[in-house]
Amino acid sequence: MRFVCVTPNAAVDRILHLSQPRAPHGLNRVARAIESAGGKGMNVARVLRALGADVSVAGFLAGLNAARFEALLERDGLDGPFVRVTGETRECQIVVDGHGQPMEINDPGPLAEASDWERLAAGLPEGRLVISGSLPPGLSPEEFGRFLTVVAERRGEKPVVDTSGPFLVAAVAAGVALVKPNEHEIGLLSPGTADPIAAAHEAYARTGVPVLLTLGAAGAAYVGAEGAFVPAPAVDAVNPVASGDCLLAAFLWASAQAWPMAEALRLGVAAGAANARLGGGGRLSREEVFGQLPRVAQASVLG
Repeated sequence: MRFVCVTPNAAVDRILHLSQPRAPHGLNRVARAIESAGGKGMNVARVLRALGADVSVAGFLAGLNAARFEALLERDGLDGPFVRVTGETRECQIVVDGHGQPMEINDPGPLAEASDWERLAAGLPEGRLVISGSLPPGLSPEEFGRFLTVVAERRGEKPVVDTSGPFLVAAVAAGVALVKPNEHEIGLLSPGTADPIAAAHEAYARTGVPVLLTLGAAGAAYVGAEGAFVPAPAVDAVNPVASGDCLLAAFLWASAQAWPMAEALRLGVAAGAANARLGGGGRLSREEVFGQLPRVAQASVLG
């Protein structure tokens, strides 16, 4: 199966490894910097490609950073149609010092209006559509919902969507194939339900949209026609950023290979754990993902 990974708010990602613990109000020296073509969809695409899938990428680019992004994309062996829009492709700085959660500093991104989204839709190649990450300014949640509906009708298949805030709510209202909220975002879909897994069950029962729920170091759950929970293995996490993207990619790849849902979820958790252990950014090999799999516990069935 071919996958088309759309990153609406593409970025030049810079993972900055500090030489000492971060000084919140002082000088911070960078010992090592890693640049990549970033955004959640790019992380998904890299892992899918590493697992052996045929992958195309797409999104919006703007300004001087567009050429920089394209050069990084070529380095990763990825390509696909990008629509040029007004403004500047964002930069995202991820500061890692080995102590606690990394600090992220993200630009807002360029302006992409409804007409730009129509141009994007018109140029997308065939394949399983996966839309990941934040949206750049210019589109309302209602317009995003209409875009998802139109794209599903044109392609004859509903997209997978991983986004947040009002756009996550709009994606569920549009009846997409799957959403991937984390333990905080799921509350938007089931306000007042404190337990994330219970909230996922409530959201699925009400909307019929399956939920792939990421729970950080606790693991992940899938709630749909079937339900399962897989705990994450204990790892020495260097940088967990993009672990959820890796989980989604491996889950989608395994599902496309007709793996049972519970085993697909296990592979997803293995990919997320491997990413956190190896430094983040979705730079995994197939061997690293499958090497982590024996350390992942069997799934527990959710009623």
